[in-house]
Amino acid sequence: MILGGTSELAGIHPPNGFVRTPGPPPEAIAALLRDWEVPSLDRLERSARNAVSGSWLILSGNPLFASGSAQGAATHLLGALEERGLRAMDEIDGSFAIAWWHAPRRELRLIRDRFGAEPLYYCAQGNKLVFGSRIRDMVATGLVKRALSAAGLAEFLVYCYLPGTSTLHEGVLRVPAGGSLVFSNERGATLERWYTLSFENPVPADEAAITRSYREALERAVVRRLGPADPGAFLSGGMDSSSAVTFARRHWPGEIRSFGFRCAGASFDESVYARGLAEALQVKHTEVEFGEQESLDIHEAVAHMEVPFCDIGIEIGSWILGRAARGNVEYVLTGDGGDEIWASHPVYAAQKLLRWYDALHVPRFLSDSAWRLASLLPDSDKKRNLPVILKRILPPPGIPRELEHFRWRAYSAPRQFPKLLTREWAHKLEGVDPFDCIRQSFAGYRGPDDGMSTLLYSDYTTASGFYFSRLLLLRHFGVEARMPFYDRELVELGAKIPAHLKLEGIERTKRLFRVAMKGVLPDVVNERKDKLGHSVPLKVWLRDRGALSTAVAAVLTRETIERRGLVDYAAVQQLLAEHRSRKQNHSHKLWALYVLELWLRANMD
Repeated sequence: MILGGTSELAGIHPPNGFVRTPGPPPEAIAALLRDWEVPSLDRLERSARNAVSGSWLILSGNPLFASGSAQGAATHLLGALEERGLRAMDEIDGSFAIAWWHAPRRELRLIRDRFGAEPLYYCAQGNKLVFGSRIRDMVATGLVKRALSAAGLAEFLVYCYLPGTSTLHEGVLRVPAGGSLVFSNERGATLERWYTLSFENPVPADEAAITRSYREALERAVVRRLGPADPGAFLSGGMDSSSAVTFARRHWPGEIRSFGFRCAGASFDESVYARGLAEALQVKHTEVEFGEQESLDIHEAVAHMEVPFCDIGIEIGSWILGRAARGNVEYVLTGDGGDEIWASHPVYAAQKLLRWYDALHVPRFLSDSAWRLASLLPDSDKKRNLPVILKRILPPPGIPRELEHFRWRAYSAPRQFPKLLTREWAHKLEGVDPFDCIRQSFAGYRGPDDGMSTLLYSDYTTASGFYFSRLLLLRHFGVEARMPFYDRELVELGAKIPAHLKLEGIERTKRLFRVAMKGVLPDVVNERKDKLGHSVPLKVWLRDRGALSTAVAAVLTRETIERRGLVDYAAVQQLLAEHRSRKQNHSHKLWALYVLELWLRANMD
């Protein structure tokens, strides 16, 4: 990890173990660079210093170099940055966070990888700066206060995670994906963008050429992430993870271990596809059960979240798979990022479907009335049926149209804050705009006006952070996540594929991907159309009087809620009552409030 701070760039008097700028020699820094003790990461050189110039560099994550060799990673990076500045970043891919002290300029620069896979936080207070890979380490210095951020809370209540650069710690922000923070006496802290994904100049719509190029680029992306130890993989049986494992098997002669979970219930269990592929490839597969009892592991998992995020299938699924992988593999390949390349997430289809509706500029009161009529339909315990789809497809009241596809990632609106929150916190959130981070995510887009590419562009700096947050949980188990679908070459190729070849109609997704993998993947995987993602019956568990419902009730008690002074107890009881009676599906909101309380206990109390 990285941990450091400055005070007028001359050094402060920090607690033991805190790195000062201009800083001690690399040997003293190295003791801090454990990266949660992940073997595959610990082998890299993490710090370097130029004795002549006085400049130094600290490195976190797993950078991939164009040369293919990561030997002397920090020394190589420091030399390249001193020689060519940020142009040197062109030769680096992968996940990384860099703290670079440029002694001749007396300037500290914090650099985060293109898509924000590696965490990097900072707190700027006038001429003081504290930065780190983990907020808890920054708080431990005593220089960052343990206080709840109003901006972060607003984002969390709307999206059930934080898609922007906010955190839930007041004054602590994230360096943006593809961004660089420069800190100096003269300018204080300023943000710059060193990388922007371009959708300009799409390739010709030659399907044969596109499928060949994509298959070859994906294969190279997987190969770049193999070794030196035997690989593992998270295998769901979908196109993305299955392709990663298939290419790994083609190029790795040794043992490959895969991990997947099985969720009880016919409409949620996809494990048969993962088992079948693993058997066909002669991959050693481990399958873990994901039932209601496993959901209680959130009490452990939430303590390792720097910023809380809520999707039970993803966060608990990652946690139990990481536990299964512990001691068996050093790293796992994942399929995260495939949906962004091919526009195959349901929110893209929803936005495409309602584009005509937006173009009509239907008055807000009519739009809100249609949503309220749909909300009168009773909810179902099924994941997908007509009432469920209708209640999710109509844009909810209070969510502005300019959010485009993010309207379907919003579970609340600021207009609901006065009812949900205590008077004190409702007042604190007045004037806070949780939608601004999404509006800003469209800025800087370069490419065609095709109604789809802007959404994908936005998600590479917002929604992708959700995947990265869940994969960081694996480091608690000494496991590194490697993501071939966030390979720079592959992503930039995907950005050039014409949008009309990605999402065709509303339901037809990844057609060219399937063509590319014809004869490579088994047909049972390549031609399936029932992919559900990391789905578990959360709303059913919260309705039944089982283990999870009991645990939520034990946490969201009147005593706990009133002592916290954050949300209104009567509002929480109404959410519970409406959910249990199947009047509404409030599972995301209830899970978010449950996770938030657990996170506050672990990080604020």
